[in-house]
Amino acid sequence: MIFPQKTRPVDNSPGSPAHDIAPYVVPKRGIAPQDTATYHRIDLPGLEDKKWVWDLRGQEDSYFGNYGFNDKRVLEFGAANGGLTFWMEQQAADVIAVDLSPDIARTSWDVLFGPEDNVAEIKRVMSRGIQRLNNGFWYAHEQLGSKTRLVHGTAYHVPNEIGRFDVVTLGSILLHLRDPLGALENAISFTGKSIIITDAVPWLINEELQCLPLAYFIPNKSRRTPHGGWTWWQMTAEVYLRFLALKGFRIISNTSAFYKHMAGLRKLYTLVAERV
Repeated sequence: MIFPQKTRPVDNSPGSPAHDIAPYVVPKRGIAPQDTATYHRIDLPGLEDKKWVWDLRGQEDSYFGNYGFNDKRVLEFGAANGGLTFWMEQQAADVIAVDLSPDIARTSWDVLFGPEDNVAEIKRVMSRGIQRLNNGFWYAHEQLGSKTRLVHGTAYHVPNEIGRFDVVTLGSILLHLRDPLGALENAISFTGKSIIITDAVPWLINEELQCLPLAYFIPNKSRRTPHGGWTWWQMTAEVYLRFLALKGFRIISNTSAFYKHMAGLRKLYTLVAERV
């Protein structure tokens, strides 16, 4: 998918609304494509040969449970390089994106360090990887003339100053967290209406058991990524369905589909829920 260019780029000059206003990150400009990383594949000049993790182009509607983003204020957890962020903006949403910063002491992936680990080296590699993802976000932001704002934070903590939202999205985020229910509870606190959860259908839990609220603990040394992060959990949709019900939400839709991952097709489920 080719995103149309916007006609009014972000004004980042001193005194402009986008300039140095906490808690939002000051937009970066002039980033070279070779200094970026691509998590969600996006069609932009200079990124044609970039390696990607997910290619969701053309399936964004399905990925978000066919939710109508028009004129909605959206809080997106885990923007990465912005492939989904800018798609939502193109659907006429006002998006605030949340992601980690290279400052590992302040924001970090959930990491389980082992006794043999070189912690300093893992943190260095992690910081560099996050910086490249942040660069990817700002590269696309400039190319598209985006008005989306970015906040550095974690799924457990986002500044309250950003306000309330029509909908909060958690796209393939919860499986990477040590405490997914704690993160979900935090996300819920920011929405007055809707929440969208997309996560992996557990392949390590038998299909006939997936109607039960089950979790499979994933971490082992063979599945560790170079930055030191983990996929922590495979969680059945039923866990989140029951949790959301306890928090006063009703399920609007519960769907699943296959999406293109760098390692092959992966089946994901999407839950759309609204406050009762």
